[in-house]
Amino acid sequence: MSAREWLRRPGHLLVAFLLVTLLPACALGVLGWRLFQQDVALEARYLQGRLEQEADRAVAALVSRLTRLQDGLSGSGRLPPGDDVVRAVFESGSVEASPPDRLLYYPSPVPAPAPPAQPFLSGEALEFGGSNAAAAAAAFRQLAQSRDPAVRAGALVRLARTLRNAGQPDAALVVYGQLAAMGTTPVGSGPAELVARRARGELLFALGRRDEADAETAALWADLHGGRWRLDRSTFDFHAQSLSSRLGKPREPQHAMMLSAAVAVLWERYRGIGAGDGISQGHESAWIDGRPVLLIWNGTRTTMHALAAGPGCLASLSETLATPPEFALTLVDAAGHVVVGTAPPRSVPLAVRPAADTGLPWTIKMATIDVTSGSGRAAARRVLLFAGLAMLSLLVAGGGTVVWRATARELAAARLQSDFVSAVSHEFRTPLTSMGHLTELLADGIVKTDEARGQYYSLLLQETRRLHRLVESLLNFTRMEAGRFRFRFERIDPGQLAAQVVEAFKQESVAGGFTIELNAAEGLACQADRDCLSLAIGNLLENAVKYSGPCRTIRVVVARRDRHAAIGVQDGGLGVAQHEQAAIFEKFVRGESARASGARGTGIGLALVQHIIRGHGGAHEVQSEPGKGSTFILLLPLEGHVS
Repeated sequence: MSAREWLRRPGHLLVAFLLVTLLPACALGVLGWRLFQQDVALEARYLQGRLEQEADRAVAALVSRLTRLQDGLSGSGRLPPGDDVVRAVFESGSVEASPPDRLLYYPSPVPAPAPPAQPFLSGEALEFGGSNAAAAAAAFRQLAQSRDPAVRAGALVRLARTLRNAGQPDAALVVYGQLAAMGTTPVGSGPAELVARRARGELLFALGRRDEADAETAALWADLHGGRWRLDRSTFDFHAQSLSSRLGKPREPQHAMMLSAAVAVLWERYRGIGAGDGISQGHESAWIDGRPVLLIWNGTRTTMHALAAGPGCLASLSETLATPPEFALTLVDAAGHVVVGTAPPRSVPLAVRPAADTGLPWTIKMATIDVTSGSGRAAARRVLLFAGLAMLSLLVAGGGTVVWRATARELAAARLQSDFVSAVSHEFRTPLTSMGHLTELLADGIVKTDEARGQYYSLLLQETRRLHRLVESLLNFTRMEAGRFRFRFERIDPGQLAAQVVEAFKQESVAGGFTIELNAAEGLACQADRDCLSLAIGNLLENAVKYSGPCRTIRVVVARRDRHAAIGVQDGGLGVAQHEQAAIFEKFVRGESARASGARGTGIGLALVQHIIRGHGGAHEVQSEPGKGSTFILLLPLEGHVS
């Protein structure tokens, strides 16, 4: 049924249907949306609750770990994991670090004693005042035999310098080797070994021995940044800058630089204990050289134990918290620097524990990594919710569609039946009116001659036959619809039968003015009900006359097609649209062009033809275009080929 026919229903019925269908659908949609919003809110509360719980657990775990670290500062236990952590002990006048090689320089609690200058005055006078290098070298060689390491180291430095200036570089290199063997003995700008090796590298470079000089400088740089000597900050910077200018831009150990600066901060903390009650303990997060450092200390005026831990140790510390994979932990110091993790977006659910409330050196932030992940329970609940809403929507839509189609079919059937009753009434009224008029003329004696009376009797006979045919068609159609009709098959020649039907039809009044051409093949034989097949061909001829329009020629062709006899009735009239060619064989259905032409019809002619041809085991075809006429073909199985 076409959409146009559906829309031709009574307006009040359509409105009522829409109200009955759309109101529950809208209510269902609103209910579903409310349930979805409630589920989203419930999931948000559940997620926030988990965040708060995980944040509290992280705070408790961090407090416990920091407490254990602070309580274990004075012991000899293992350090936290990582190569960026160092333990320091501050006492009056000294600083000890463990491991010691992780510090590049130390605070200077007590100024180092200056090397003696008095023993070298005579030698320096000979070197600079008298320009007597040999005498100066002899004086320094004698002092180099002193039992005082400081005097011996100072003499070797001056001897190597004198030999170098005197043009004896090889002898100077030997002396530098002797000086380097004195290790940490202070001399000039640092330990004897450091001073000697740096001077030796410079001399090799001056002599053009680049490979040896570079190797010496690189090895010295590695030892300097490996914490080989206890240096103060100024001494370390002096030698580091000197070596750096020779090596270009060497890579500096960031952890050691950071830890050295952190120990210097802790030293200042230790020096400040005396300003208070003499006892200090605590922890803080510092930002040193662009990196986060955790500082922990516990001590008195005499001794303070401390720990400095860099970002690697902090990351390992946070990993031990076993934060669930869907959550992300972020530590932020008082200055707003992100110590661990990444700053979470503002749009995600978040649980915050300020440092002022927890006593920790950081603000704790617990956020979700993926807001859409949700919990498995929420996902399953939403799947069930959407599935239920979808099923209810399908039920409403399906029920509405079924009701609408059933109502539409009932209305269509009622309209078709109404049209059928009107058409049948007209079909009956026309012959009855003619018969009544002719009978009145004969009864009143108006017709005087026998010839005129014969014509009137002939007209009465034609109208009677027409009325009889109409009644028989209705009765046969009713029986065929109910399945009670019994066909009486006999052997017939479809060509001869078609000729008889055409000849009889020419005598009908409706055939007046039409030319019916017959082209029938001979020698065809079929098993058929003569009366029913004649009725079917007659209906096709009557339709051809009724819908021929200005064309007054009808062609009837009987031919063999494979195992069938094909009986075709062709007109040149209105034609049938492609989408209507199957529907016009249904009862009470008439095509658009047929209704538009104003021709009367019952709407059961083609339906009756379909019942008859199917009862014979045959089929029917339609070949038509609007405005170019139609050809209706009946296919009957030939005798011996009945399927």
